[in-house]
Amino acid sequence: MNETTNQMSLLDAIGFSAPEETEKPKKPAKAKAGAPAKKPRKKAAPEDGKAASDVAPSADIAAVAAPVEPVPEAVAAPETDSKETAGDTPSFEGGAPSLDRFLCFALYSANHAMHGVYKGLLKEVGLTYPQFLAMTVLWEQNNVPVGAITSKLQLDTNTLTPLLKRLETMGLVTRTRNPKDERQVILKLTRKGRALQKKTEHFASCILTSTGLSVEDVMDLQAKVMTLRDNLRAAGVDG
Repeated sequence: MNETTNQMSLLDAIGFSAPEETEKPKKPAKAKAGAPAKKPRKKAAPEDGKAASDVAPSADIAAVAAPVEPVPEAVAAPETDSKETAGDTPSFEGGAPSLDRFLCFALYSANHAMHGVYKGLLKEVGLTYPQFLAMTVLWEQNNVPVGAITSKLQLDTNTLTPLLKRLETMGLVTRTRNPKDERQVILKLTRKGRALQKKTEHFASCILTSTGLSVEDVMDLQAKVMTLRDNLRAAGVDG
């Protein structure tokens, strides 16, 4: 064998192939006049074993493969409850609401109007409205401690004590110490105090007529007002 053959056999034995002879690139033949232009050949897919990076990408592929900066997501607007309506929350645009829209003023003015009706009735029996309320408790339950009246009327002792003294002076009640507990004062109606109840029996019908409401409406209104009162007190509002 000649020297070239021996070198090729040695390269094959150790796992290498001899370098292929590279052909010099041929110059493109000039197209003949009038001959149709040849279509460009499609590039062959990369052979097995070659990485994709070994194949030079075309301009289109390079544009697609280029990294694209992520587009920031649009901030979504806060969702609104479709169930909400304009009537759920009162709107006072353009200034404060008028006085007639205040619930507190409606109750306040109604209370004054109620006192106006009672004023003429109580004048007949010589009682003030707070005195009438205290007597009403005793007409319902006689011979009770002062604490029971205070709790029932929801008044403090400093306000109630002068009132009870006045009723005692008028001969309508008596105040005595509880023999079992000297700290406790017991209230009891006198005969005059009991007789006064009959003079006030027509008050209820007069008040009902003045309201212009039916008995059912008055009872419903009273229940709602008392619920309102209890809710306000539970919320921490001073009575």
